[in-house]
Amino acid sequence: MFAFEVLPVIPLSLGVFVAVLVAMLLVVDPGASNAATRVRQYTTAGLSSSPGVAVEVHGFRVRLLMPLVTRVLEFASRTAPKRVRKATQADLIMAGSSMSPTMFLGVRGLVMFGLPLLMGLYVLSVPERTMVHWGLLGVCVIWGRKLPGLWLRRRIKARQKAIDRGLPYALDLMVACLEGGLSLDATLAKVAEQSTGALSEEIQRTLQEMTLGRPGAEALRDLGERTGAPDLKRLTENVVQAERMGISITQTMRTLADDSRVKRRQRAEEMARKAPIKMVPVLIFCILPALMAIVMTPAVLIMIRVFQDSIQS
Repeated sequence: MFAFEVLPVIPLSLGVFVAVLVAMLLVVDPGASNAATRVRQYTTAGLSSSPGVAVEVHGFRVRLLMPLVTRVLEFASRTAPKRVRKATQADLIMAGSSMSPTMFLGVRGLVMFGLPLLMGLYVLSVPERTMVHWGLLGVCVIWGRKLPGLWLRRRIKARQKAIDRGLPYALDLMVACLEGGLSLDATLAKVAEQSTGALSEEIQRTLQEMTLGRPGAEALRDLGERTGAPDLKRLTENVVQAERMGISITQTMRTLADDSRVKRRQRAEEMARKAPIKMVPVLIFCILPALMAIVMTPAVLIMIRVFQDSIQS
């Protein structure tokens, strides 16, 4: 009787959980990654009025759904301490995500408690509970807490890898521009113009901060700290130190460019050495069984036919 009473709750809980997640995904605007993008939206979209007047023509998502989901997420992330909020904000900036810390903490709270709750209701609705059901419940409890953090760490690592991959080409261009007589600001602008990806976005943000009056040394230092990429952080620290001590920036850039090319070659050699090791599981579980099936099947058929003929004779 208890199982039949709990069973109707499962579709309702699942529907509420999925609806909240879909609403949050609709609220997140992937195009508004930073303040400069939002400024371009208002300056280049042909709006003749101010943002305060333009909000009157916004649709259902902006006027009703966004405040509602924001309130729900604020309630879900209210228990997080200030230290966790600050660390989450730094990680989201490092990952290049437009999601706010409140949004991420709210999603993490919903996933953390929603998955075990749904799985618990399912386990309670099953007439005969086995070790598989309890194991699935334990997996939901463990991974419900780790999944948002795992997604964020993977995104941070992928973005840092993309920045480090594009840095050697940017350094070669910076050396050419500095030797051609351009200043550091003009060199960074040329690199941001000629390159694409996360590195170009971060350099553009740094140039915007310098245009708004932030000191160049502070903006460059924050460029390395904000991204967390080791090579870019080393570049910004060397540039700041060279400006402070009066050392030629061109010579510093040339040295860094040579080191980056050596590191790039070392990474390529390391990946080439890892390739045979990564091919071993594929060879054992995919290629060898298929090869054995192709080679041994004719012999097995011949042996079966010989045994059948001997038995009949």
